[in-house]
Amino acid sequence: MFKTNDYWEEEFIEYADKNLDSIYFDDCTFIKCDFSKTIFYSCKFTECTFINCDLSLASLKSCTFNDVTFENCKLIGISWSSCQEPFDVTYTSCNLSQNSFHLLDLRQMKFVNSLIKDTGFEECNLERTLFETCDLELTSFIKNNLKKANFETSKNYLIDPKQNDIKDALFSLPEALSFLSLLPIKLK
Repeated sequence: MFKTNDYWEEEFIEYADKNLDSIYFDDCTFIKCDFSKTIFYSCKFTECTFINCDLSLASLKSCTFNDVTFENCKLIGISWSSCQEPFDVTYTSCNLSQNSFHLLDLRQMKFVNSLIKDTGFEECNLERTLFETCDLELTSFIKNNLKKANFETSKNYLIDPKQNDIKDALFSLPEALSFLSLLPIKLK
């Protein structure tokens, strides 16, 4: 479907390509595109927006996402770990279930009104990251920098303070009581 390797300020509606190799997208908008099970290899997305798209089970190999927004997208079963720097993404009203974020710099990213179920954040820099009104059920946080991260309006998180740096992170009650379940104590 994509005929060149460079697109600028274009809109793609209901595309369904399954192999994208070395394509650069700058200030492009993708609407209702089906990229589920698509292999993205060395693609660069700069200042792009994905709206109502499905990227479930997509394979991202050496891709760059710089100033990219996903809105109302289905992003199930994606490993973002092989993406290149810079990695700057905002997720709004998305399903990010069963995703993997490993060794990524996610500072100041925004996860808004999203389902982030059974996802793994491992050895990431999540300093000042916003988790606004997100459901983090079964999501694991292992050896992350969560300094000044904001979980104030999110729920179902279970973050081990012994395995993560949570200095000055924002939490709210009653969700913050989940920390007690990680202590060697008995609650009655």
